[in-house]
Amino acid sequence: MIGDKLAPVNKKWWYALAIAVVALIPAYYLLKLIFVKATLATYHQPQIIYATPAKQALQILDKKIFSLGHNAYSGFMKIKNINLEWGVASQEYVAQFKTLGGTVLAKVNGISFILPSSEKLLVFSRFTSEQKPEVVEVILSDSHFIHKPEVSFNYELERVNVQNNADGLVVSAGIKNTTAFGIKQINLPMAVYNNKNEIVAVNFTYINDVGSGETRTFQYAWPVNVPGAVRAEISPEINIFDRNIFSTEAGVSPFQNQ
Repeated sequence: MIGDKLAPVNKKWWYALAIAVVALIPAYYLLKLIFVKATLATYHQPQIIYATPAKQALQILDKKIFSLGHNAYSGFMKIKNINLEWGVASQEYVAQFKTLGGTVLAKVNGISFILPSSEKLLVFSRFTSEQKPEVVEVILSDSHFIHKPEVSFNYELERVNVQNNADGLVVSAGIKNTTAFGIKQINLPMAVYNNKNEIVAVNFTYINDVGSGETRTFQYAWPVNVPGAVRAEISPEINIFDRNIFSTEAGVSPFQNQ
């Protein structure tokens, strides 16, 4: 029936229909190209701005000199890093111990790491001087901040004991490594306070190769009694920027995803 109805249609109309169908194909792509060009002409790619957060400079919070008797002295400085995610793997510093007139009696050059969002207690070991140093001047070199690795140091501090005897002050304690890895070195800076919450003495020690779950005891000693000493504050820390700080089983590394 369809064929009978189409039979009377003139062949010219069939040719015209075929030409129209063929012409629609390039016309479709031409119109599509015109549309895309018109759209892109008014499109502006959003501007992506990435700025590295500005690093805040290290701050020296406190510094002090202590007399140990017999022309012997020690001292400390406390550095604060307020950057939450950034620390310094190798911070150089110079500490000069001077008279009030500016004469340099002793000088200490050192390098230490500064952890993110922390207060670092740097202890200056015992030194001797014929004159009494009255002023400590500290110079920090330029700080190169790096992002902290995603590792953590977990510990328990145990049995902190202060014995301020006539023949000297002794502080002892124990520390338990509660991380899943052994630790190559744990630094143990310590400050002694009086009942006014003032630092009256400082000391430093460290312990090596502490296994996971291991408890290690340690102590600090002074050759003299420290008047007013009532409590000790120990601040265990490890250098998380040292990729060899943890000892692990073969094939296991806390830095494997860093």
